[in-house]
This record gives sequence, structure tokens and C-alpha cells, in this order.
Amino acid sequence: MEARATARSAIAGTAVGIVILAASAVLASTGTAETTEEVRRVQTITQKLNGISVQINAEDAALREYLATGGTEYRRAQLTETLGAARANLDWLQQNNAVDRAELDAIRGGYENYNRIVLDIMSHTEGGSDVAGYTDLASLTFAPLRDNVLGIGDHHQRELAEYLREVNSRADVLHGIAVATILVVLVLFAVCATVLVGYQRRTERQAEQRLHEATHDSLTGLGNRAKLHDELDAAVRHGQQSGEPFSLLLIDLDRFKEVNDTLGHRAGDELLIEVAKRLNQGCRADDVVVRLGGDEFALILPTAPDHPEALEAGNRILAALRRPIQLSDLLVDIDASIGVASYPRDGHDAAELLQHADVAMYAAKRRHGGVSGYDPSLDSGDASRLTLQSELRQGVECGELVVFYQPKVDVATRQPCGVEALVRWQHPTRGLLGPDAFIPLAEESGLIDLVTAVVLDQALAQIGRWGALGHELPVSVNIPARSLTDGTFPGAIAAALARHGVRPELLTLEITESAVIADLLRAGEVLTELREQGVNISIDDFGTGYSSIAHLRDMPPHELKIDRSFVMKMCENARDETIVRAVVDLAKNLGLRVVAEGVETETALRTLGDLGCHEAQGYHISRPLPAAELTAWLASSDMSISAV
Repeated sequence: MEARATARSAIAGTAVGIVILAASAVLASTGTAETTEEVRRVQTITQKLNGISVQINAEDAALREYLATGGTEYRRAQLTETLGAARANLDWLQQNNAVDRAELDAIRGGYENYNRIVLDIMSHTEGGSDVAGYTDLASLTFAPLRDNVLGIGDHHQRELAEYLREVNSRADVLHGIAVATILVVLVLFAVCATVLVGYQRRTERQAEQRLHEATHDSLTGLGNRAKLHDELDAAVRHGQQSGEPFSLLLIDLDRFKEVNDTLGHRAGDELLIEVAKRLNQGCRADDVVVRLGGDEFALILPTAPDHPEALEAGNRILAALRRPIQLSDLLVDIDASIGVASYPRDGHDAAELLQHADVAMYAAKRRHGGVSGYDPSLDSGDASRLTLQSELRQGVECGELVVFYQPKVDVATRQPCGVEALVRWQHPTRGLLGPDAFIPLAEESGLIDLVTAVVLDQALAQIGRWGALGHELPVSVNIPARSLTDGTFPGAIAAALARHGVRPELLTLEITESAVIADLLRAGEVLTELREQGVNISIDDFGTGYSSIAHLRDMPPHELKIDRSFVMKMCENARDETIVRAVVDLAKNLGLRVVAEGVETETALRTLGDLGCHEAQGYHISRPLPAAELTAWLASSDMSISAV
């Protein structure tokens, strides 16, 4: 801000300086024109006065010649020609007000008097009379006239000299102002240049920093997924032009989660930093090392172009990673699964190479670690599953995940009271896939966190859109088990709610009992923090896991969801109805809401009403719908519940 203020002040000062210089130039130009005009005027007057002086001197000389020759006819004729010659110049001076009127009258009077005397002399000397006595008379008359004319000329010359001195003085002042202004403007220009250059350099540094942040991992300093795509595309283009092969390695750490959960996230970060350091140390200058996210890394190896060399490089890297790592005074052993794909042997573009390296990496993971190169034989057996697993990562990045919403109704009023967000994958070639087809793959590959983030983001955004239409609908989102052991998860939820401007009570997180049991201590801390934020907690599929009343006491949720397996058969099986009744009574006695899922008949819905169940969802109410269709369902005038 200070630099900008300085730049603005310098620019304003420069503008003022330029205006001053322009004004000085105009004044100097005007003064020069005025001076030129004045000099021209005085010169003209001086020329006229000099002309008068010359003319009266000519008359005086002619008179003297006339008198000296005794008044001969020849001299008389010469004298006659000179008489009155100065009148034209005197008339010009009078017409142009060139001299003081009194001075001009004095000159004209003296001149006319002199001319009369000359005429008198000529008349008295006609016929050869003696002219000697007239010489002194002519001199006495001529001398004052001559002196008067010369005096006026000198006076105008002195005035011109004084005027020129004033002009020179003003010119000196203007020159001084111009020089000072130029110096100030130069200084201001220098300030502007310095500020602008500094601003440009800061802008360039900021742009470089933003570019670096966009293409690099903040924790390890390695390139990120965007960097990998850029470098991989560039490597493919180079390979296509030069015909030179190269290799791609994908690395997944096999025991990172164990370290992270046991020693904490800080130790996990230290582990990732050490892994990044070992990868850098084990690579050559031309190799590209990136962190894809979580515990996944990738390498582009132009120096190991052949497939055997790439596998050898992978084994060297694996050996380096398997060396014990010192963390919090503990020596930690980790393992890794490395998949190798080579260009052009295993793929002719970046997407194909990534897919095949991913398939190879999961083949290594199935063997509990090691290095595996891509081989077409991997496409047999469960190759479709491996390919789908590798495509899932790209699908998440490309925005192929969509969220459907299944409405829940209040059993007593049959009115909508909320929805459950259910993820689908709009696969580009396989069509719309349900969660059973890819959620297990996401959990196995570690992509489940990204999937959860996408579903949360879309669901919270949809809450806002429905709110704008007058439908305030709470949304339930299923949360994976690993989120309950992630200390940063509550903060991520709070940030997502703030980003979309959604009140916490409009979000319900559905968890399973097994997720809580996996790490009671850590899950308890995460759930407590979420409850303190105002987010609702629901235990999904209640009754199918290791149900424990202690969980409801130690980590009380807001609601229980009865598993569909009991609800769908309760009208036919008395034992299932008894279980549903027991869960409803338990929830009511603990002050919890209870939701029944899998309601597919009117009979089941009525039975739930008789049992006192609060909410229900299922195909009898509505199957899961895209957001636009559910919006239309909510806006329809007929809200009666019928089979779909």
C-alpha cells in the first residue's frame, strides 16, 4: 500500500511538473513573440527617425552648398529638391503614434520653421544678392532640430535596451523554473520507475509463487498431481518427436496409515517428508518426482527408458524406502507397492500410461508390496476391477461423481423432512455406476477421502439452492470409517459449512458402528468435536454391527437408522418386527430420533407409524433422484406417497 501511495504521489508530481514546463514554454514563447514585435517596432521608429535625421542633414548640406556658392541656380535647384523630404516620415510617426505627441510636434514645428527659414533665405538671395549673412541663421535653426531628432532616437534606443534587460531577466527566471522543474520531474520519474519496477518484480515473484503453489506439494516441496500431468504430457510429446522411451513409476506406501494413526499426523508428515527426501536422493537430475496426495508418489524416469531398467530403478527405490526411518525416537519400518509402465511399450499417451502404471501398482499391492511392471496378463481375471480402480482417480478429478438424493418423510405427517445424499459415478463408457461398484475400490485405494469431499461439497451447495427456493431440507451424508480417525476432519467440515453458508444443524453425518469400534478413543474425540459444532450424528445400519448400549451412552448420536434388512421383512417376520420395535423404543427412551430405511410398502409405513418411528425412507416414498428431479418432486402440488 505504501509503494502504491508513493507511485501515485510521484505520478501526480510528474503531471504537475509537466504542466509547469508547458506553462513555462508558453510564457517563453509568448515573451519571445512580444520581444520580437517590440524590437521590430523600435527598429522601425529608429529607421524613421534616422531617415528624418538624414533628410534634414541633406537639407542643411544643400543649404550650406547653396550659401557657399553664392546662391547659384544649380545649388538652388538642389536645395529645392531636399525641402520637405522629412514630412513623409513625420506623418508615419504621427499616424502610428510611434513617439510622444509633444515630441513629435516639437520636431515637426522645428522642421517646418527650418524649412521657412530656408525658403526665406532663398527668397532674399534671389538675383545674386549677398548670402553670407545667412549662414549663422541657418546653423542656429538647424542645430536644435537635429539634436531633438537625435535625442528622441537615443531615447527610444534606451527604452529598447531597458525592455530587453527586463525580457532577459524574465527569461532567466523562466529558465531557472524550467531547470528546477525538469530536475524534479526527473527525480519523480526515477521514483515512478523504481516503484513500478519493484511492483513488477513483486508481481512476477507472486506469479511464480502462485505457479509453484499450484504445481507443488506444500508439505514435501515435490511437484503435485498437476505437475505430473504437465511433465507426463511433455515427456510423451518429446517421445513422439524423438522416439526416445521413458518410464513412469507409481508408488503407494503400504503402512503409512498405521504410522499416522499410531504416532499422529505430525509423525505422518515427518514420514512423508523423509520419503520425499529419499526419492529425490535416489533419482537423477532429469527425473521428475511428485507427490500425488496422501501416501502416493510418482516418478518419471527418462534415464531408465527400458522396461528392465525401470524395474531395476523401482527396486532400488523400494530398497531405499524400506530402510528404517527415525520418527519420535522410534525406528519405523515401512513398505511400498510400486507399479511401472514404460512408453511406448505400455502406453502411447499420458492417460494410458497412468492407467497401466496404476494397474501394475495395485497388482504389487495385492502381493503385499514390491515392484510390478505392467503386463497385458494383468488384464485377465479381475483386470476390469483394477482398470476401474485406476479410472476412479481420473473420474474424481474430472468431476464425474454426481450426487442423487433420496427423500425422507415424517411418518406421522407424510411430509418431506430431509434427504440422504447418495453418490453415483457417471462413467464415460460404463454409464451410471452405483456406490457398490466403486466405493470399495475407493476405500482400498485411499480415494475415499476425495470422494467424501466431493459428496459433501455438492450436498452443501444443494442445501443452499433448495433454501433459496424455500425448501429447508437437512441432508445426510455417509462418512467413511477413516474420517473418524482423522483429527483434521472436523475442521474440514466447519470450513465446508462456512464456504457454502450452511447452518450446521442442516447437516447429518451418518457413520457405522464398526467405524466407531475400530478406534474408540480417536472416534470419540472426532465425534465430540463435530457435535460441539452443531453437526448432527446418525448411526447407520443400527443393529447389524456390534451394537453396544455403551456407545449410545459415551458418544450419544442424534438419531439411529434401522437397517433395511429388518424393515423390509418386519411385516412378514415377527422377530424382525420385534427388533424394529426394540430399536424404536430404545431411541425414544434415550431422546433420539429413529429413521427406518428400506420402506417399500404402505403396510410397512403404517406399521412404523404405529410403532412410533419418526422418519422413513425407501422406494415406497421415492427412489434416489438427481437434484433437479427431487426439486421438482418437492415443488409438486401432490405430495401423496405412492409406489414408484
